[in-house]
Amino acid sequence: MSDTRGDAPVVDLYDRLPEEARERIDALGREHWRRGHAGVPRLADSWCPTRPLLLDADAYALVGAVADRTAGLVLQACLRRVSTAGELLEALSMPRSQFPLLDPAEALTERLLTSVRADVMVERGVPKVVELNIDGAIGGAIEADLVAGQFQEVYCGPPAGDPSGSRLRTPPSAVDAFFTELVSFLGLTEGGCLVVPVFREDGLDYLADLDDFISFLAPMAERGKAHGITVVGYPLDGLTLDDRQRLRAGEHVADGVFRLFLPVEQAGPGLDALGAALRAGTARMYTPEATSPVSDKRALAWLWEDLDLLGPDDRDFVRRHVPYTVIAGAEALGEDRASLVLKPGDGYGGTGVTLGRSVEQEEWRERILGAAVSGDHIVQRVVEADLVTFEFAHETTGEIRSAAVPCVLGPMMYGRGLSGIYVRHGSPKRGDLINTHQGAASNSVLIVESPTVGR
Repeated sequence: MSDTRGDAPVVDLYDRLPEEARERIDALGREHWRRGHAGVPRLADSWCPTRPLLLDADAYALVGAVADRTAGLVLQACLRRVSTAGELLEALSMPRSQFPLLDPAEALTERLLTSVRADVMVERGVPKVVELNIDGAIGGAIEADLVAGQFQEVYCGPPAGDPSGSRLRTPPSAVDAFFTELVSFLGLTEGGCLVVPVFREDGLDYLADLDDFISFLAPMAERGKAHGITVVGYPLDGLTLDDRQRLRAGEHVADGVFRLFLPVEQAGPGLDALGAALRAGTARMYTPEATSPVSDKRALAWLWEDLDLLGPDDRDFVRRHVPYTVIAGAEALGEDRASLVLKPGDGYGGTGVTLGRSVEQEEWRERILGAAVSGDHIVQRVVEADLVTFEFAHETTGEIRSAAVPCVLGPMMYGRGLSGIYVRHGSPKRGDLINTHQGAASNSVLIVESPTVGR
């Protein structure tokens, strides 16, 4: 692991490219932004960035290194308190019923860090991990690949028109890295069958109809073939057990299961059959539900609680790369609410997040006191993210508009290795939270390689 204290800042390199390169990137982006974002789900009336974020290879690697080291430290913080998934639920006061497929005896090991996407914000060039998402179903891999690859195709030809020799390249494929890690994690062999249970999800058009959902998985089935396995999308409610306690998806016997859902939200006979197969050891699941409590944001607060127990390098790392985080209590009322954000420990998608600067003092007080009673929220120092200027095209009108926006970088980590970065950022349609469900734009990263950039 590199020493992150002396690393160069993470900064978008667009402004450091030669003028010819910038002009070419702008012209191609304005003309081909739909091609660059083809296949990427987005809301109606949205704004699409006309170029990816541009990082040099060192900054790209640093974002991944910070994410991976934070994940390792979080796991260590959990292990200082407990050793199994069931004990972790107890330590976090999380009900066992919330995790119907969790094996309480599962040991907390680095194996659980098989699939991680940190949410990283950059403040004065320094990457800060504001939360960790540890789960096989983390979003962003497809978008990271599509946007980076399709814009790279748009830019094909002379390297961004730059005679000085700068060039843009795509990061390693996140989807390919995911499949490689999944096959290894589950121990699938040639000819193995991976079942992807499909389910209805209100509010997402492509998940509302099961046949459409299965069609949506077709590219995953093609990727599976390249890894020698059969990928089958099948309704979760239709999963059954045979007389050998094997999980069946119609005529297919599952060797492994890729879980895209929260089990507690999908109760029924199919979930019961899956649970029975897991307990019998006749099928394995990517990822085990034990990854969920390790993702709880209260573990970031444990890092700060444990500072005195860490070695000097780890202590400095936490102070530099993890914003100050505590489990929410009434003492937060004595702090400047404008510098704080309140988050549920196990929330996702921006649900339940409250920026202190966005509410009045009385509402902030009520929410903090409620969180103090429940004990399941954190208060975190707000990261004042560096702004990046993009041009945006409007989905419907095609209008081009420029805006300086904050970004959230999502390094896609499979098997502790970095494969692409999923980027979310604001748009001309402003909102308090950078979340795609609330209008944030999806984007990706291209790596700039040039001996002259920035000199």
